[in-house]
Amino acid sequence: MTLSAQAVEDESIYSYTRVEAGTGKVRGQAGSSQSLAVDGWVGGDFNRLWYQFDGERTGGRTEASELQLLYGRYIAPFWDAQVGLRHDERPGQRTYLAVGVRGLAPYAFDVDLKLFVRNDKVSARTRFENDFLLTNRFIARPYINVEWSASNLDPTVRRGPYQTDVGLQARYEFNRRVAPYVDVSRTFYPRAQSGGQRPATTVRAGLRSTCPRMSWPGCAPTTSSCSCSRWCRCAPA
Repeated sequence: MTLSAQAVEDESIYSYTRVEAGTGKVRGQAGSSQSLAVDGWVGGDFNRLWYQFDGERTGGRTEASELQLLYGRYIAPFWDAQVGLRHDERPGQRTYLAVGVRGLAPYAFDVDLKLFVRNDKVSARTRFENDFLLTNRFIARPYINVEWSASNLDPTVRRGPYQTDVGLQARYEFNRRVAPYVDVSRTFYPRAQSGGQRPATTVRAGLRSTCPRMSWPGCAPTTSSCSCSRWCRCAPA
């Protein structure tokens, strides 16, 4: 069955969730860290609830914790406009208004553009990633994530791009739902922007699990052509 890129509004409910849990080590630093990332959505063709969680623990202490809950509205084939809230539990408790767009650019690049506003502070995040099939089961995913500040967030984070993460994740899919992975990334801190922090290399290994759209009343089972893509819009039953 051929699936059209054009969304067709119906009453079916779909969902997609990706979970990545791993442990890693920063080169040149003692100890290791554990990470958990959850990314997904639930909803229909035109309206969706998006959710994202990122957390990291080092030495038994939570170093970073971020949760996003966003309403997504279909604006073009494979593109959603998003608005919602971002809450940081660590470091420090902060809540932001989040506005952005997310979708697939040409050549299937997954693009996530976000703007965060809190009081008079404005920041942004841009992320690009793509999956390249080396074999039917072995997949490489390069990505780049850039953090921006439109104002001085604190004495060490001034206006402009203040952190860039460039990495490559390689995974082997035993099936569409479970895949062990190895992730190597390099984090850059512009010296004039972030107090002279040095670039750091992180090596991480873990397990990735994906849960494609669940079958709800009025929704046909997923076909092979639909796979586990977060952007797949299945035909109604």
